[in-house]
Amino acid sequence: MSWRTELERAAQALRDVAGFADRAERLLAEEESHLAVTDTTRRRRELSARLRQAAEAAASGWLGDELHTVAPGTPVWTDEPASGAVRLGVAELDGDPVFPALIELLGRGHLAVDADAADPRVAGLLQSLLVRLVAAYPGLELSLVDGVTLGQVFSPATPLVDAGLADHVATDHLALGRVLTDAEKRLQEVRDIAARGQSIANRPFHLVMVAGMPPQVGRSVRERLAALAHAGPAARTHLVLCGWRTALGGETLPALEHATYLTCGDEIRLGELPLPVRLDQTPSPSLTRAVFDARAEQRREASTLTVADLVPEEVWTESSRAGLSTVIGRDPGGDVTVSFDDATPHWLIGGRTGGGKTVFLLDVLYGLATRYSPEELELYLLDFKEGVSFTEFTPSAIDESWIPHVRAVGVESDREYGVAVLGALRSELSRRAGLMKRAGATRLARLRELRPDARLPRIVAVVDEFHVLFSGNDRLAREAVAHLEELARKGRSYGVHLVLASQTISGVEALYAKKDSIFGQFPLRVALPGARHLLADDNYAAESITLGQAVVNDSGGVKGRNRTLAFPDASSAEDLLAALRRGLWERRESDARPVVFRGFDEQHLADDPSYAALRPSPTPRALLGRAVDVDVSTVGYHFDRSPGRHLAVLGTSPVAADVLAAAATSLGQQHEPGSVEFLIAATAAGAEDVAAGALAALESVGHRCRSLAPGEVLADRAGPAYLVWFGADGADGSPGALRELMLHGPATGLHLIGWWRGARRFLDDIGGASNREHCAGLVALNVAASDLGAVTGDPNIGWEPRANRCLVIDRHAGTERLAVPYVRPGRLDEYGTR
Repeated sequence: MSWRTELERAAQALRDVAGFADRAERLLAEEESHLAVTDTTRRRRELSARLRQAAEAAASGWLGDELHTVAPGTPVWTDEPASGAVRLGVAELDGDPVFPALIELLGRGHLAVDADAADPRVAGLLQSLLVRLVAAYPGLELSLVDGVTLGQVFSPATPLVDAGLADHVATDHLALGRVLTDAEKRLQEVRDIAARGQSIANRPFHLVMVAGMPPQVGRSVRERLAALAHAGPAARTHLVLCGWRTALGGETLPALEHATYLTCGDEIRLGELPLPVRLDQTPSPSLTRAVFDARAEQRREASTLTVADLVPEEVWTESSRAGLSTVIGRDPGGDVTVSFDDATPHWLIGGRTGGGKTVFLLDVLYGLATRYSPEELELYLLDFKEGVSFTEFTPSAIDESWIPHVRAVGVESDREYGVAVLGALRSELSRRAGLMKRAGATRLARLRELRPDARLPRIVAVVDEFHVLFSGNDRLAREAVAHLEELARKGRSYGVHLVLASQTISGVEALYAKKDSIFGQFPLRVALPGARHLLADDNYAAESITLGQAVVNDSGGVKGRNRTLAFPDASSAEDLLAALRRGLWERRESDARPVVFRGFDEQHLADDPSYAALRPSPTPRALLGRAVDVDVSTVGYHFDRSPGRHLAVLGTSPVAADVLAAAATSLGQQHEPGSVEFLIAATAAGAEDVAAGALAALESVGHRCRSLAPGEVLADRAGPAYLVWFGADGADGSPGALRELMLHGPATGLHLIGWWRGARRFLDDIGGASNREHCAGLVALNVAASDLGAVTGDPNIGWEPRANRCLVIDRHAGTERLAVPYVRPGRLDEYGTR
């Protein structure tokens, strides 16, 4: 083989090797490319799986599952989820779903969408988001705004609106402004709670969901939204804003802090997520209805309060040493408890007629009476309107039980009775002040430690329609103001607490000069519907509440210290309250009944325990009526041998005859039969029957009695006697004999009890102003103040004649006592207001 042949073979081999190398290189490159694609796919799949797992861990169940996979009947959650993440849809790659797309919303931030609900994709997102959040958050409260579909996108949420979980959908810029005002108010309330060092974890989330901005929304509204976005997450307030474009008509919108942005173009992009997102579609109507109905029913059950929710399981277990506390209602944060203590010693309650004042007061009183025993709490209850606010606390013909804490109750009270109660409480302040001084204590709690033997319950005095007590600018009003000011200033130190309730605190003339000094001592304000005046001028919280709600403010009504609560209707729980009342009554340790002053009731001598207790006495007392004082004590007039110990009843009212009959009958119980004679004269027309009845009653117990005819009334007589004269006007034609009797009679045991229909005629009969002292006892009925002043010599006498009242004056004792006179049964019905 020649060398040339060998060279050609070698060259061919090299060419073959080169071809194999090229082919191998191509195959290797192809294999490397195939291996690279396979690894990328594998890694992508692994990453997707990890992202799906992370998403499922962050948001599962109602917050993260695809809604069409949720099993029918799945219950809504009863506990708040730990995470604030919620699903909006899925992130896609090459048209395939890769992992759930989540945002952090409640507790973390907000969502801003540049499109609105006119885009079906956004409408579906809103409805699915609403179902997820309502199902997952038991306390969620919603404010819904839809300026583009006019509420259609939120129409499935009607059950939430009916149950109070959501407000009515706002569709215009004015309604949007109200939504923002409400959101700002709620936000401030939560911030105030946090500022007081209290937890806000039990406060509900408030979500403002805007499906689209209404027309005419300007920059100021957008700035308010931006301000809410800035402060909201720290105060459990969050936004979902659709139609929030970054620029509008050349105007740059304010930035939304803490917000995730969703842009809806041909592709939907979520924040900085590099993949497009496919939003969740509208959930099925059956699922939406099931979720909303379940949550609405749960809300109704949770918000339906009864009086039973306000009382403790065991009664009388608490001590009032440091103060009094009771639950009065419930707000979204739970039960609301208020106190009578050093911080809130007195309460002011306001509301229009029918606004719930009486119901609220009953809730408070039953709450206190079940927590504290009568040794810890004492109640004084006054009602100045024509109602029966507190009658159920007293025994009645139908139910003998009463609330054993109650010391005194005034029903349709006189102003005089109210002043008497305030005066008695002021006297109790003085008594406790003396105890403290001697014990070296400065607070009731300390005094009770040092003097465990002393009975020192905390006292709560409730005055309903208190403005009546201070009406006008007369002596009574000034006296009431003086008492009130003293109690308001010093009550906290001595355990005496006031509750003043009224439709208004404006226009009370007697309080003009003292308004700030008095009401400044009432830090706790309870504003019911119609009580805007009770809060500070810039505090409008009470304007939006409805019947059964109240705004409670513990800082004198200043803005930012409000709690809006619901309270139960005590008037609809009669059976429960009757059982509570009887249970407390059966636990009582004392049979002492509460003193009840019914300003419109007749008073009868036979019903007075003092009359039943009368026995013979050397200084007999004629019983005349029941005093308008705290104890409704018996008013009488003593007879002895001192000059002037006679009694004149003045006025044209036929009640005067009943007063004379009661005086004579009661005196008959205090003399041994035969020891004194009763001389009965009836010279006034219409008094014959009453005079005859008195004579018969005296004779029935063994007394010597004579009926005198005109002309013999002032005849000479000897021996102890009472001359009971029904109609002494004109002195029976013998004024000299009358004056002689009045001057010398008591020394001989002869006393006159006479009725004069004219006060000035009485003055003439006894010999004028110089002989005033010859009759020390006066009972004024329907006598003008000027005429009575002429008789007493006091032109400024504090007397205002009115039905069923009398003024009993004892010159020797220096006393003037307002009383309800004794009358025969049915007298007021017979004569009305005379």
